[in-house]
Amino acid sequence: MTINNQNRAAAIKLFYYLLIFLYLALTILFIYLQVKPLLTILLSITALVLVSIIFSLQLKLNYIIYQESEEKIILRYYPLHPFHQQFKSIEMNKVSLSHFDLETKLFGLRPEVTLYQQTDRGLAKYPSVSIVSLSKTNRQKMIASLQKAMAKKQ
Repeated sequence: MTINNQNRAAAIKLFYYLLIFLYLALTILFIYLQVKPLLTILLSITALVLVSIIFSLQLKLNYIIYQESEEKIILRYYPLHPFHQQFKSIEMNKVSLSHFDLETKLFGLRPEVTLYQQTDRGLAKYPSVSIVSLSKTNRQKMIASLQKAMAKKQ
């Protein structure tokens, strides 16, 4: 089974680009038309754009690819914000999956999944991955898949 949010990730990236383009276009238009309370309007628009960018940064939106095969679980993710980092990947055998945690942060707006792997040296905790950019059905499929992998172990 493979879950990925390519279309939703593309829409999120497009939103960032359109937001910046619209902001710059409105700024140039208002300066060109010499709108009278120019400073007030520009500060209001700037505040609105900054609040929306900060909010989306707090959501930690990711492009996610979740793959489950007979013996492996692979979770790849890539931050969608403009100041992105590189692709990150979690790959483990199903038999070594110890457990997983599902937490909601930021007032319940940002669900995060944390995977734990049993190794020879003890329990390894992977970094939490925000799954807010997945659709609700894909989120439920991913959680059901992880629960199924846990149930097979026992």
